[in-house]
Amino acid sequence: MANCLLIDGDRNSRAEISRLLDECGLHVILSEGAEDALKRCRESTPDIVVMAPEGQAMPAKDFVRRVRRTTRGKAPAVIFYASSPDAEAIGETILEGAADFISRPIDGDLLRFKLTQAGILRAA
Repeated sequence: MANCLLIDGDRNSRAEISRLLDECGLHVILSEGAEDALKRCRESTPDIVVMAPEGQAMPAKDFVRRVRRTTRGKAPAVIFYASSPDAEAIGETILEGAADFISRPIDGDLLRFKLTQAGILRAA
């Protein structure tokens, strides 16, 4: 079972996304913020990080850059999601190494597809 670190500052959103990730067969570890998530990545690198950059003190692109340094070459795939996507921020974050982006509301089938693309789930 793959480990997924979910970062979202909103409790209700965290619960909803956690349920979707659990339905995909992932072991979900919850975090409210990017700094806490980086600490968790230093302790044990997850297979994937799913992040809502909205409301975070750290922009998604900076988080991706720092998680790559923190995990010393074993960087997890990072998928981020947002309600109001900013094309420039999406591009910058993907250039930093994020695997993908999903717009809210998140569709479970699309999430499963993105996890498969990132190599976390096997294609059916």
